[in-house]
Amino acid sequence: MHPLSLSRAPRAVLLALVGLLALPACSDDGDDRPDAGQPDSGTRPDAGAGDAGGDAGTSDDGGTEGDGGTVAWPQDFSCEGKEQTTLTFNPGQEQELQDAVNDLAECTTIELGAGTFQFDNAITIRANGITIQGAGKGTQGEATGGEASTVLDFSNAAANTNGLDVVSKLFTVSDLAVWNAKKDGMRIESSSNVNIQRVRTEWAAENLESNGKYGIYPVKSTYVLVEDCEAYNAADAGIYVGQTQHTIVRRNVAKKNVAGIEIENTKFAHVSHNVAQDNTTGLVVFDLPGNPIRGTDVYIAHNTITGNNRPNFASVEASSSTVSQVPAGTGTFILASRRVELEHNTWGDNNTVDIAILSGLAIESDPIQWAAGFFNYPSQDIFIHDNTFTGGSGRMVDNGTPDPERRPLGALVGAVYQYGAAAHGVTGVEHVLWDGIDPAPRDESLANPINICFTRNTLPEGTQASVVDFDLQAVGGHLAAGPTPENVAAAWGETRRYAQDAEPYNCAGFTPALTLR
Repeated sequence: MHPLSLSRAPRAVLLALVGLLALPACSDDGDDRPDAGQPDSGTRPDAGAGDAGGDAGTSDDGGTEGDGGTVAWPQDFSCEGKEQTTLTFNPGQEQELQDAVNDLAECTTIELGAGTFQFDNAITIRANGITIQGAGKGTQGEATGGEASTVLDFSNAAANTNGLDVVSKLFTVSDLAVWNAKKDGMRIESSSNVNIQRVRTEWAAENLESNGKYGIYPVKSTYVLVEDCEAYNAADAGIYVGQTQHTIVRRNVAKKNVAGIEIENTKFAHVSHNVAQDNTTGLVVFDLPGNPIRGTDVYIAHNTITGNNRPNFASVEASSSTVSQVPAGTGTFILASRRVELEHNTWGDNNTVDIAILSGLAIESDPIQWAAGFFNYPSQDIFIHDNTFTGGSGRMVDNGTPDPERRPLGALVGAVYQYGAAAHGVTGVEHVLWDGIDPAPRDESLANPINICFTRNTLPEGTQASVVDFDLQAVGGHLAAGPTPENVAAAWGETRRYAQDAEPYNCAGFTPALTLR
């Protein structure tokens, strides 16, 4: 991610605004939030059956099986008819393993015994048709492999090295844990037919900006499967699929990261049955400027995205990403994305907002910077239906600790809603916040210009408004003129709220429909 540029509301104005709005506001000291049903970290979510977004098993040919039958992913490498070798290593044979990896023949399976392997450098794979298989991923917090788990410990590895560092065609890794990698736990780049199954990536300490940035990190790849994995304590994203075409991310658990699960500049993503809890932000979909892959067709179903209120611990100096500027309590944000369908998910207890829909111009206001992706800054066609919102969200933006310097957008939203609570009794951000930027310049004659559809969702009892057009450009314009009470009131007046099933957001999706279901 890239640094956030909130040019329409200068940070000096926000600093003054936050002080100005120290007004008596409506508060709710009691904890009347519904129980979101948070499973234990190692619990696999119920995969369900029979829905359009149901489980999609892995076929023997590297493809996927959906409810409609087998859909085989093509392969540009195969081990069929080639010599295949199996190498076995146990703890204490780390040097032998590294020597073998440095001279690895294609179509080799590496079996790792139970216990703990100690490494002082990355495990680097540069051959095709490689399988790495351990004895089990263990459980959260397990730093030492047991009788049925394999832990790859990189605590003493060289600085700025990954755990597993892979460039490969037809690569599979399963049943192991990567512990305390110095950089990324598992970086898989420029690869195809990648299967990551039952892997745990973890850093020992919580909330440290010196932790590695990414847990599971396939990037610039094709045909990627991430399933039944766990990721904890990453200083950027626990599970990240970026700049990739065709991915399935399912039945994973991401907790205690800055971002739980990220889908970035990716085409054709099926993201289902995951748990994203206790992160700064839970499950996000976005494009970034300067990347030629224009992300599209993302299906998000049967995920639990609740209680993502962890304080943001991403490094500002060491990170080039906006993740350091995401306010705590963001369930999902969709940025510069298109053709995104969200159904049968659960959101709740996310202090800032359940879902934010943002323009790419909110992070990079120069459209020319988006030229590589065919000017892919607009968000478009977001269909949110048949989900469950359990409540308790939007009541304390950025956990009540706004920081205009580090998280300016969150500070602006929090300040405006603080006024709304004091002056209008609006006690929280609605379930869906749209920044109102796209299309730019905005055509006011279009009631729903980017086709956000919000229908048939289960909402907390008594919900009046579910969607807000925040109109960031107009709000920021008023505040830039000075943080006076009159300007704050005028900024609030630019925001517009809509109940579910009210026009213009009661639309029925987009066409053609997604084929990822």
